[in-house]
Amino acid sequence: MDMITSNQFDIIDVEVHQKSIRNIASEMAVTLMRTSGSPVVTDAKDFSTSILDDKVEQLTFAGHVTFHVSTSVAGVEAVLRNNRLEDIRPGDGFICNDPHSSGAIHQGDVGIVMPFFANGGIVGWGYVNAHLLDVGGSAVSGFAAGAFDNYSEALAFPAVRVIRDGRIDEQWQRFIGNNVRMAGTVINDIRSMIAANNVGSRRIEALVDEMGMERFRRLNEEGKNLSERAMRDMIAKLPDGTYESVDWVEYDGRGFEGLYELRVRLIVQGDEMTLQYRGGPQVNCFINGAWPAVVGQSWTTLLAQLAYDIPVNAGIWRPVRFDLGPAGTIVNSVVPAPVTMAHIQTGMRINKLLADVISQACALSSDPGIASRVASQSAQDQTYFTAFGIDRRNGQPTVAFPMSVGMSTGGPAQTNSDGMEVYAAQCMSGCDMPDVELEETSQPGMILWRRIARDTGGPGVSRGGLGVDTAMAITHCEQMNGGAYTNTALIPPRGAVGGFPGAAGAWKMWRDTNLLRLMDEQVFPDAGNIEGDQPRTTATVTEFQINRGDIYDVIHGGGGGLGDPLRRDPSLVARDVANDFVSPGVARDIYGVVLDPLGAVDYEATKTRRAEIRAARIGKQPSREISENAPLFSPLRIEGGDWRCTQCDEALGSATQNWRDHAIVAETEISERFQELRSQVRPRQDGDPVVMREHYCPGCASSLSVDIALAGSGPAPQSRPGVIDPFPESLILNS
Repeated sequence: MDMITSNQFDIIDVEVHQKSIRNIASEMAVTLMRTSGSPVVTDAKDFSTSILDDKVEQLTFAGHVTFHVSTSVAGVEAVLRNNRLEDIRPGDGFICNDPHSSGAIHQGDVGIVMPFFANGGIVGWGYVNAHLLDVGGSAVSGFAAGAFDNYSEALAFPAVRVIRDGRIDEQWQRFIGNNVRMAGTVINDIRSMIAANNVGSRRIEALVDEMGMERFRRLNEEGKNLSERAMRDMIAKLPDGTYESVDWVEYDGRGFEGLYELRVRLIVQGDEMTLQYRGGPQVNCFINGAWPAVVGQSWTTLLAQLAYDIPVNAGIWRPVRFDLGPAGTIVNSVVPAPVTMAHIQTGMRINKLLADVISQACALSSDPGIASRVASQSAQDQTYFTAFGIDRRNGQPTVAFPMSVGMSTGGPAQTNSDGMEVYAAQCMSGCDMPDVELEETSQPGMILWRRIARDTGGPGVSRGGLGVDTAMAITHCEQMNGGAYTNTALIPPRGAVGGFPGAAGAWKMWRDTNLLRLMDEQVFPDAGNIEGDQPRTTATVTEFQINRGDIYDVIHGGGGGLGDPLRRDPSLVARDVANDFVSPGVARDIYGVVLDPLGAVDYEATKTRRAEIRAARIGKQPSREISENAPLFSPLRIEGGDWRCTQCDEALGSATQNWRDHAIVAETEISERFQELRSQVRPRQDGDPVVMREHYCPGCASSLSVDIALAGSGPAPQSRPGVIDPFPESLILNS
């Protein structure tokens, strides 16, 4: 008897089947990549493919961009909501790109949904999503920096049928081509997504013919069950309780440096978790999040930090609940909220919030495997300009969207390694940085330099990953117009368990330069010989103009550090100084590492220097010594109903109170402290200043937490293991 048809199943049989489904999704991805002419797809790999069953449950995900885990489900649901199932036939296809109506992450990420038929009926759905070079409207490449509502952002397709018999309808093709700036590239990408789905449809039909419908469905269900079991086992190793974090979304595109608060509570109960998000009222700029972006970015961090070894299918959804709170907030926006930056603004703040609460829970876990998953925040720094102009080389319209310039932020520090340099955003786990040659061929400009930016990674036992300094000059357009933006200028990425924050992101313009003259003289332009004006601008510029010879320069933020930097191996600090990753001043003043003239560690001087820093932290000589076996990445524990420092056993108050009230706190306006860190952050000019709060154990002066907050606000929320404390359902922040 086939074991699948009984109450038992052969796990190898299930895994072979799951591999088959995953391979089909991967073949869909390869088809898209090899037929698209867009560098965003072929080189940056900003796309994903997914297969769902006839119950609209995921069977597999071949994701280069992990937030499409949510959009694939929402996209198929939108098709079924907006179209009668009995009217859908083989070869039909539907276009989805509206976060409000068809489950897109933002309008620039276009999804093509097509049914998969076998034995005369629908057995599943294919979902292919790619970032298109343009989607019309005011949003060059899907980023409408100046829009006041979603109607003025871009073309928005609410899961409408544009494909019949596996081909795009000619009337729809004319309509789309007439409304986008790069008609040829956009139409070809849509055809490529259709081709990818056609491949998936043929492969699924052949698989069902080979194994039979009953066996196909039973194996799919067993695969989901295995993923569910693995997800539940992982959650059960987290301590029950409530873990909370706060952050702010930035927007200064209309002059005022707005910071918009959002919060998360991670509630763990047994083998299930709830993620509760609450935000302030939605705003009339492009930062608002909607369900696809918030849930998609939630899965991004869950998969990266906790569930990286669990196959992605509907099973991982079952023990996880998402609560976005009342409609009409920046985490749960509704029409007419603009949302072209839903994934990068509010969405990437979700990544940072979850890294914080997951690390809080992991740091208190008794399971060593789960405790090893503590990590800091990444900057999630996405700093782009997108613009439209006429290419001097051929007289044709062209769009500038230089991904390699905008994506190379530093990664989070981890318990087993420093953060990755050139990490990009956490959701871009399968993406690549386009080659310089490809970028210069496809974009109207020239990459002048790309190099690691020193001191951008947050100090810690594990150092945060470093950001990258990249400059691009416009050489092939007389003038281009669009927008420019960064999502992380005022609020840098936090470290974890005593680690220090990484750098925020920053960009600048060089105008009226001598670039063209240098090129005529065959002198390669570099920062040392470029002359030009550098006007100060807001971090988001809604009416951005860049002219031939102008230079756009980005210094990306880094990852936060992990653990007290005074406990980092001095030899690793010396190596970082030798590699020009860390400046000698930061080595001495933050890590407490003294180097001799040859760059070797002076261990006696280092011991003395570290003792001096500890005394300066708390204003006196520490009264306690750090235990020889003190953990590096779990600075706090609860014992006998009290918080205690794991480094020296100092009591820090009752577990029912916030331990921060019993720590030594040093609060500094953030840009002032960052000068000492030799790092970068933009000082806030409007509203309450941003401050950095360093919390030290009063006994041993160990760094317990470094928080980012607004001046005058209360302490950061504490972890509450054993306490289940959900947000009120109707809570709207700052209302």
